[in-house]
Formats: sequence, C-alpha cells, structure tokens
Amino acid sequence: MAKSIVSSHAAFGAESSQEARRARTFMSIVWRLATFGCGIALLGLAALNLAYRDGLLQWQPLTLVPEMRAPIGIASGGILLLAGLSVLSGIRRSIGLRLASFWIGLWVLALHLPIWIATGGGIPGLLGVAECAGIAIGLTAATVSNHRYLRLLSAGLGTCMLVYGLSHFAYAKFTAQMVPAWLPARLALAYLTGTIHVAAGVLLVVGAAPIIAAAIEAAMMLSFVLLVHLPGVASAPTSRLQWTMLFIALLLTSSVAQLAARWASIGPAKSA
Repeated sequence: MAKSIVSSHAAFGAESSQEARRARTFMSIVWRLATFGCGIALLGLAALNLAYRDGLLQWQPLTLVPEMRAPIGIASGGILLLAGLSVLSGIRRSIGLRLASFWIGLWVLALHLPIWIATGGGIPGLLGVAECAGIAIGLTAATVSNHRYLRLLSAGLGTCMLVYGLSHFAYAKFTAQMVPAWLPARLALAYLTGTIHVAAGVLLVVGAAPIIAAAIEAAMMLSFVLLVHLPGVASAPTSRLQWTMLFIALLLTSSVAQLAARWASIGPAKSA
C-alpha cells in the first residue's frame, strides 16, 4: 500500500514537472515572438519618423514645437532604429529595450502631459499618456528580474489598462466603428473589450495572477492587430495613419506579452 502511494506521488510529480516544462517552453516561444514583434514595431516607427521627418502623429505630438518637427523626427527615427536593431539582433538587447523605453517615456513627460494639462485634461489626452506610458513600462519590464520592481511596473501597466478600458466605455460608439463590419454586435464587443482591459488592469494593479492578466490582455491586443490594423493597412497601404496605428498596436501587444513571459520566467508566486 505504501509503495502504491509513493508510486502515485512520483507519477504525479513527474506529470507536474512535464506540465511545468511545457508551460516554460510555451512562454519561451511567446517571449521570442513578442521580442520579434517589438523589434519590427520599433523599426516601423523609425521608418515613419525618417520618411516624414516628423513626429508619429498623435502618439508623438509636436504641436508645441512646430519649428522642431523635422529635427526631432529625424532624431527619433535614429533612436528607434538603433533600439529596433538591438532588439532584433540580440546585441545588447536590454540596452535597446531600455533606450526605447526611455525615449517613449520622454514623449509622455515632454509631450503628452503638457498637452493634456494645457487642454484641461480629458480622456482623449489621458489615453495618449496611457498608451505611451504603457509601452515604456512594458519595455522596461522586459529587462528586469527583481520581483518587487516587476510588481511595481505591472501595477503601472495595469493602471494604463484601466485608462484603455475607460476610453472604450466613454467612446463606445467610436470604438465600435473600429470593429470589423463582419463581426456581430459591434457595440457589445466595444464594451466587452473595455471590460477585459479593466479586469486585466485591476489584476495587475493588485498583483493577482499577473501572467494570466497580461496574457489575456496581450491576446486581445493581438486580435486588434490582426482584425483591425492589418486590414486597415491592406485597405489603405499609403496611409501614414494606418501604418502608425499598426506599429503602435504591435508595440503595445508585444510589450504586454513580454510582461507575461517575464513573470513566467521568474515565478510570480515568489513576489508575495
């Protein structure tokens, strides 16, 4: 009887170990794909900066410094190009991720926040802050292994997700217009995606199930890339706006996916 119990425990342990290995393998694949997506997005944004010698539309608004649009656009293109090449090649990848994070975070402090304050606040300006801040936080999180620091970054990214969700509710009809016409109940889907943003954000803010929360958020964002932004580029291949939205959405998706993979690699249970 004792031998049977021991054998059962051993078999259970072996099965659990196999499941853990499969999970680690899967998240390793997610990490590689997210890193590739991040690099492509950075190179794409760099190309837009350099091609137009300008900022990245509302994500890099240069309305307060119109005379500096060309120099800043060129400089931004160079920075994002270096960061993207570093991320894709694996040469000093952490430095590349931190460079991109610092640069995009600077947009928040120097561009988005002043404009948001100058316009009296409001959800549209706050969404611009949250989108760029979320990218910067996600890119930074991809480079850290300290549980406490990762927990703080997750809470910051979760706060940004709350703003994403709030914008879906505040501008539900506009959001519904972005849902592909062949999908049913477009307004309901706008509310559903807003709810998922909020739920994932709350989980990250309170530090509960960060892998699941980030993975669900990344999967939903990936659906936006595949169902909204890629078709948008296909329908208007010369549109600067469509290409910019595509690369921003891909960078958002990749940064959140990297957060999920990072938590999986170091184990969220240890952060308690």
